[in-house]
Formats: sequence, structure tokens, C-alpha cells
Amino acid sequence: MATKDYKMIFEPINIGKMQLKNRIVMPPMGTAYSEAGMVGSRTIDYYEARAKGGTGLIIVEGTAPGERCRGVHQLGLGDDKYIPGWENLVKAVHKHDAKIAVQLHHAGFEIRDGNFVQVAPSAISSPGRMIGIGGRLPHELTVAEIEDIIQWFAEATRRARDAGVDGVEIHGAHQYIVASFLSSASNKREDKYGGNLENKTRFLIEITETMKAAVGADYPVWPRLNVMEYGIENGITIEETLQVVPMAVAAGSCAIHASAYAAFSHVTKAPLPDTPAFLIPLAEEVKKVTNVPVITVGRLDHETGEKALRESKADLVAIGRRLIADPELPNKVAKGKFEDINYCIGCMECIERLGRRGEGVICTINAATGHEGDRRIRPARKKKKVMVVGGGPAGMETARVAAIRGFNVTLLEKDKKLGGQLNIAALPPNKGDILPWLDYMIAQLKKAGVETHLGVEATPELIEEEKPDAVILALGGIPLKPAVPGIDGSNVVTAQDVLFGKAQAGQNIVIIGGGLVGCDTAHYLASKGKKIIIIEILKRVAMDMGPMARRRLLDGLRAHQVAMLTEVTCEEITEEGVKIATADGESKMLPADTVILAAGYGKNDEMLKTLKEKVAEVFCVGDAAEPCGIMEAVRDGYLTALAL
Repeated sequence: MATKDYKMIFEPINIGKMQLKNRIVMPPMGTAYSEAGMVGSRTIDYYEARAKGGTGLIIVEGTAPGERCRGVHQLGLGDDKYIPGWENLVKAVHKHDAKIAVQLHHAGFEIRDGNFVQVAPSAISSPGRMIGIGGRLPHELTVAEIEDIIQWFAEATRRARDAGVDGVEIHGAHQYIVASFLSSASNKREDKYGGNLENKTRFLIEITETMKAAVGADYPVWPRLNVMEYGIENGITIEETLQVVPMAVAAGSCAIHASAYAAFSHVTKAPLPDTPAFLIPLAEEVKKVTNVPVITVGRLDHETGEKALRESKADLVAIGRRLIADPELPNKVAKGKFEDINYCIGCMECIERLGRRGEGVICTINAATGHEGDRRIRPARKKKKVMVVGGGPAGMETARVAAIRGFNVTLLEKDKKLGGQLNIAALPPNKGDILPWLDYMIAQLKKAGVETHLGVEATPELIEEEKPDAVILALGGIPLKPAVPGIDGSNVVTAQDVLFGKAQAGQNIVIIGGGLVGCDTAHYLASKGKKIIIIEILKRVAMDMGPMARRRLLDGLRAHQVAMLTEVTCEEITEEGVKIATADGESKMLPADTVILAAGYGKNDEMLKTLKEKVAEVFCVGDAAEPCGIMEAVRDGYLTALAL
């Protein structure tokens, strides 16, 4: 689509009396950048980058309305001490003609007797809603405690208004406390906060009314709601939500943010996250029962968002992970610079790693995410001749950033095309989003002026002859070969060679190694009709993945009837197949036409050792330095280019 085709997404709109310059919303997404609940420079830099990038409304991540319910790295509005930090954030966002709201979020946990204790409408176990898991029933909130929480929301809203925040969203979706009251799966109360739909909605309504009373009728307040819950027995239905929405609007809500929630494998299966724009039909239903603006969300971009607006299925478009990947997306669309958009690859690492690492939200393909202040690309002080060897993710990112900085960059790639293992990483099901990003990277190398030579294998002699000031080696890793009898047999190939088409695989296949590479290879080949057995020495397969991506992959493997044998060791490979030993010592023969090695990679630093004596600056990045994923490879390349 041409720029002129994106007319509606850039039209102004009002939420209550708050006027937005366009209909692009950055939805609330946790960052864990906060220290002790405060808004600091890292948070400000992160949100200001998205405001500068052209977003009309930024809804800041779920923020605790009370001190007792604030998570360790969660922003807070439960005390006046937080107001100065919010004032600084508001100024930074307003500087770019964007509006800013905050989502007030009570997760359903409170500090009691020095410990976080789960609280809920009812003292029951509801695993689908993540309530009472681990065998501990939640604390059932008393009426007095409910009234306290309502006051927390009101006081936090007053603080937000005093700080200059333009509006407040109530987190009434997903598995958190307000949604727990709305869902029959978790609300079994028999008092005025449970039973019929009106009673289950009372908590949300009283929060809304009390907030409005604290800040005035004109201050914009609205909820984010689960329009429905997937895979949850007695969960929220769309029919219920269509009755809740008018009640919320009557209480003072001036918009509805239409989301959804899903349990177990429903989180990762259609019609959920693997399907772009999967929640638009829910927003469309909400629009039928209200005249206030409806925000739609769910793997949206400028194209799907514009279409939803044109078809009157929503009024505003929430673009989330794509703004993490590229803060400038709105500006680029407005200017027609579509080839410059850094496309989100849907890997879910921004979500997965949030709880697994202490660094806050990061992005696989944008190494500056969360470091907008200290990882800016600045012009080089001294021009250098830079040679990059290897055109995989680490090599391309190094070359791209180095060229932007003003260096004279040459990239050598031994294959006939760029991308390295990205070309095979995109083959398995659910990995197709890698290809648009690869196209983006190739276009950016050309735009930055990188001189690229394909089909050229770099040697120390060739490099020395070119006399570069700096060499970056991005050669990729070396596939590991386990010390197993028969490992060099004619029926043994590497996963890399099979996926690149350099080796053929038979119908009956045993894959040695149940990590990401082995499982992805199995998924790809099984989708082609091959019969696959994965053998893994650990207790579980795909343990080098986050839980959401892992669940999605395992669902795919099971659907294709891939056998996964764990806690087994490979004793021998023969022409007939693979002999294994189980955990209890039993030996078995697994018949196979082909045996595929997916045992991981080792570093590839031999050329580094050779060149250290011949070139002033030599760096090894990506898998060549240390076997890693796409995220680490991109970050390695980015930081190396900044350090030149």
C-alpha cells in the first residue's frame, strides 16, 4: 500500500476530551525497568523514543495503584513520591506531540506479613486463570479489602492527573484481579461482588466511579477487558462482555480496549498469537454495543490496522511488539518509507525473557530497546576501513551500524546470498516472520553503503591484502559431533546441511539433540511427511527456549506425531539406525534411513588467532565467538560496531 492508502490511521480522534493526532496506540507492555517503583531515565528514554517515532497515544505499562500490590520492578503510583518521575516522563512524551496514559494494574498479589500472597475474589483453585497454582489457595478478599483496593485506584488516578498524565486505563483483562472478578471461573462469591453478571461487574464499576469522583468527570478513564476467555471452563464469554461494556460506559468509561485471555496451549495456537489481527473480530462486536472509541489489539501493524479502521471494526489500533522492534514505525509509514521498517519477527523473546532475566524488556532485532540513551548510533570520530566476514545476523548488524556511523564497510559472504542461518531458521512452521526482517536487513545494508561481495570465501591472505583497519569475523559456529561410534557414517548428516538442501534425508529419521535446532528441524521435516524420532539426554526437550515459544513448538511436534525420547544416550550409529540406552539401562535400536546431528555448535575462532598478528583491530562476533541465538548475535554485532 502507498502512503496515501494510510489515511484513517493518521486521522485525529478524541478519547473523551483527550485529542490524539492519530489512531496509533502503544499498548501497555511491562518493561521491568523501574527501580523501587520510580520512573527513571531508562523508562523515559524508552517511551520518549516511541513518542518521537510518531505514536499518537502511549499507554504506559501496568503500574501498581497501591504500595502493597507493587511488584519488584513495577512502576508505582501508590504514593506521592512517584509524582516527580511521572512529571518528567510526561514532559518527554508531550515534547513530541503525543499523549500519554497509564494503565493501573493490580496483578492479584499483595504483600502480607512481608511476603507476596495471591489474592482473589474466591479462595479456589482456577489453574486456567493462574489462580491457586502450586497447591496454595489464594486469600479471598473481604469487602473491606475490596474497598481499600478501589481507593488505591482512585488515589493513583489523582496522582497521575497531578503529574500531567492525559488519561488512565484500568487493567481489567488477562489473568489479573479485575478480570478475576469478571470471570465465573475464578469468582464464586455469594455477596454483592459475585453471582450474577451485574454483581461480578460491580468491582470494575466501583473502581471506575471512584476514580472519576477523584479527578472529575472530564478526565479520561477506560478499561482494558477480556472480551472473551479461551480454553477456560466457565470463562468470560463474549455475550457477557457485551453486557459489561454498556455498564462500564455508564459508569464513566470513555473508551474500551478490547483484549482477550487464553489458558494453556490456547495461548500459542490459532486463533491466538500466531494469527495476525486475531482479535479484531472481538473489537468489532464491542463496537456494536457502544459509541465510545474501541481500541483493537493483537499482532497488528499499519496495514491490518488501517483495514480494521476502514471497515469500521475499531476506532484505534494498538501496535505493541512492532513498536518495541521499531519505535519509528508510525513516522516511516507516514513518509512511505516501508523498506526502512524493522519488522518484528514474532519470536516472543520480549515477553519470554522479561521474567527469566534481570535486564528488563529486550528485543531480538533491536539491540537499542531499553538502551535508547546509552546505545545511540553516533558518527565515528575517525574514519576506518572495516571488513566484515560473514553475512549472518551478527555480520549484517555489524556492517549496518558501522556504515551508519560513517565507516567504509565491506562485507564478504561465502554463500550466494546473505542471511546465514536465518535462511534455514525461517523454514519451520511459525518462523516465516524472519524473512521480512531479513529483507529489511539486506535493504539497509545497501542503503547504508555497505559494499557486499557474495560467493567470496575470505582467507587471511585476502584480508591482509585489503589492509583493513578493523576486521569483524562473523563466520558462524561449527556443528558439534558427539563422540559416538558410527558418527561419520554415510547416513549421518547435520541439521544445517539438511535445511540448506546440501544433504538429503530419508523417510525415517532419528535426530540426535532435542534443543531448539533439533526440534525446529523435526517440526520442519515432519510437516513434509517424514517420520521423526528425537533423542535427548536431558529430561525435557527444547529447554533452551522460553515457555510460550516452547509450548507452541511442542504442540506442533505432537500434532505431527514426532516421537520425543528423553533421558537417553546414543551408544552407536549403524546403517540400520541408532542404538540408544534408556535411563533404566535398557538398550534399544531405533531404525532410521537418516541420522541428523543437532547437538549444538562450537565457536569458530581459528581465523581470529591468525589475524591478531596482522590487523590492528580484530573482533569475533555471533556464533563464531560463542554459540548463541539471533538476539545475542544481533546485540553482539551492534555493540561491536559502536565500539569501533
